[in-house]
Amino acid sequence: MDFSRLRLSHSELLRLLSTQTECTLSWLNPEGWPVAAVQTFVWHDDALWVTSFRDRPRVSLLAREPRSAVTVSSMGTPLEAQQMASARTVATVHDDESSARWFYPIFSQRVISDRTGARAMARALAEQDRVIIELRPQSWNTFRGARIRAG
Repeated sequence: MDFSRLRLSHSELLRLLSTQTECTLSWLNPEGWPVAAVQTFVWHDDALWVTSFRDRPRVSLLAREPRSAVTVSSMGTPLEAQQMASARTVATVHDDESSARWFYPIFSQRVISDRTGARAMARALAEQDRVIIELRPQSWNTFRGARIRAG
């Protein structure tokens, strides 16, 4: 079967990434087992960006072995159901001030629509012992379920 017609178009993928706020980030633990966490993300500069406390195991593991994967779906958004995308990604851990300056305000606005609340959240995040993780897609696999029903 030719699955190409079931894929998201580039514009549909970008709409999904700009609408959805949560992804599932996967990496390998020291024993080689895949593990995952649901994370709020920002789509910026053709990459997904997340934050984590510096002492979380995923930070050191992704710094040592940056190959990772991200999954995003349309669930919980106003988008049509059954839109999904997964990417093989390469992670880069950032702990510099310039990344924090642009990331925390944008990240906070995705979580809190109230401007005052978002500013307070951005300040709180900047004061915590956190890093920012850039997840640069290397390849995408996408799916749009409505196209199966359409025939």
